[in-house]
Amino acid sequence: MSVEPYLPRVIALLTHLRQPQGASRMARIVEQVIADYQGRARIEIVETDLAQLLERARELESGQRVDIIVCSGATADYLRRHIATSVLSIHMGEFDLIRALDLARSRATKVGILSFGQPHAELAALQSLFTVAIREATYASFEEAREQVERLASDGYRVIVGSSTVAQLADEAGSQGVLALNADSIRRTLDNALSICRSRAQSLLQQQRLNAVLRNLSDGVIALDAEGRVQSINPRMATLLETSAERASGRPIGEVIPDLNPSAILRSGEGEENQLIRVGAKTLAANLTPIIEDGKADGVVITCQESNAIQRADRRIRSQARPRQLTARYRFEQIIGAAPAFRATVRLAQRYAQTDSTVLITGESGTGKELLAQSLHNASARQQAPFVAINCAAFPESLLESELFGYEEGAFTGSRKGGKIGLIETAHTGTLFLDEIGDMPVSLQTRLLRVLQEREVLRLGASEPTPVDIRVIAATHCDLRARIADGRFREDLFYRLNILRLVVPPLRERLQDIPPLVSAILERLPRTPGSPQPALEAFRPLMPHLLRHSWPGNIRELENIVERAAISAQALEDGDPGDSLATLFPELFEDAQAEFATQPSAPAADDLRSLGKAAEAAHARQVLDACQGDMDETARRLGVSRTTLWRRLRVARDD
Repeated sequence: MSVEPYLPRVIALLTHLRQPQGASRMARIVEQVIADYQGRARIEIVETDLAQLLERARELESGQRVDIIVCSGATADYLRRHIATSVLSIHMGEFDLIRALDLARSRATKVGILSFGQPHAELAALQSLFTVAIREATYASFEEAREQVERLASDGYRVIVGSSTVAQLADEAGSQGVLALNADSIRRTLDNALSICRSRAQSLLQQQRLNAVLRNLSDGVIALDAEGRVQSINPRMATLLETSAERASGRPIGEVIPDLNPSAILRSGEGEENQLIRVGAKTLAANLTPIIEDGKADGVVITCQESNAIQRADRRIRSQARPRQLTARYRFEQIIGAAPAFRATVRLAQRYAQTDSTVLITGESGTGKELLAQSLHNASARQQAPFVAINCAAFPESLLESELFGYEEGAFTGSRKGGKIGLIETAHTGTLFLDEIGDMPVSLQTRLLRVLQEREVLRLGASEPTPVDIRVIAATHCDLRARIADGRFREDLFYRLNILRLVVPPLRERLQDIPPLVSAILERLPRTPGSPQPALEAFRPLMPHLLRHSWPGNIRELENIVERAAISAQALEDGDPGDSLATLFPELFEDAQAEFATQPSAPAADDLRSLGKAAEAAHARQVLDACQGDMDETARRLGVSRTTLWRRLRVARDD
């Protein structure tokens, strides 16, 4: 359905001494002009006598029939003092005056001109153009107009030029009245009226849009004038203040918000942010912004939020800023470690990144298996696609199935309307990382095997599978063969996963990597403002114990100890490296105590350096025993050459 465009409503209000019989001369002039405004405005002529003028004007205003009134100067001046509707006076211009004088000179030798308010400055220049005597008089009220007309008539002015009321007064006084206004002056006035209406409509539209914005803002907004009084208030602010716009408008802000004083803002012209104010049981965070006009503060805009809303928003922002499940952060160049066995694993992973084959990463907890998986993804052709990481041990069996495979609407009680896409589908075109795959329930292993074989997913409750294009990386700290033996892991799934194999060595086989890892962990630790970062040198008293420790928690355990050491850096530098170290880092001394208990004849070290060498030698002997005397395998695991290994073992024999 089409909506008719809004047309301004204009009333040409014509006043007379007495209501004329039929259309007056002025009305006929206006009627000639109205045809030119067809489709641009609704223009209506209303004629009234002076006695009924105010009543008719108020009737038009109360009936909302008019946007603007046009009338003669005296009438306009009177109405502006008594009604709220805009009133525009019909102005007599220079050419209107020339036409009126030209008409008057054919009728008399003396012509009077009666003007409302101000005389016509151009009349002196025009007088030389005409062969008639011209006198101009002005009036400010109806009675004064009558007096001026009678005076001109008594002085022999047989023609008097002016408004329709003046012309009627002239006729009553025995002179001839000539209407000064014509079609051109009416047209100019109507053009001005339409321009005012268009401007007002545009301003109203902008105000409506602004009000709509303010109404729907989640922030409370209140505007003050230069005196600190409330000019406007949006619904949200009224709710926060437990008041209404009607009660708040026009009141000093101190009566509405007692804790708020904008006088300093108005004086300085500088705003304030996050000012906490109390309103009843609420705590609001307020921002005060000055309204600057002509270089000085002319008001203040106050925006408020509840403090708990800000806290909720802060939590959401921090949650969204946190690395997401679908993003891989780490790259191979960020991986730290120079131990030969570890570097061999990294080089192998870099080669595997160039393929789409499934990778199985094994290693103890805390060795960095996910870091390696993310690096594989970021070095592959799928790096721009999702990296979806799933911890198979973190979900209950019932929840893991729906999270992995998704479900159709109505698949089970409580299922989401419209169903839900599973994490496997989410990884489409990207990488699916199955962490702790050894802990996946056997019932789901069968379904996962089908995904790996067919590369398609069947949602819960669905009848048709969905094809997926994914690269699978799995990781586990478990011995999968042992789990196969006791029936907790499917053998066919193991062979489907074990296409490309990466074994991440534990930290105890990468002792040479401990110093650079300590430095990197120190770099990542948050620091208290003004406090220096602990230097690696501060860890010298602790280093022999780090190199001797068995590291059951691997790099994750090292991170914990380094953070504890950073907090206790001053104690490491100034304290006695005996009991204080054992107190701060008891786990580092548990291995030593066990070693001394099993090897009572082990030599005591005279200083930290010899103690470190003894620990290295003892560790080398343990690895050699684990490798059943194989020197090459032992050297590979320790990340040293055979010569270095031989020297370490000789230290153990000499001691």
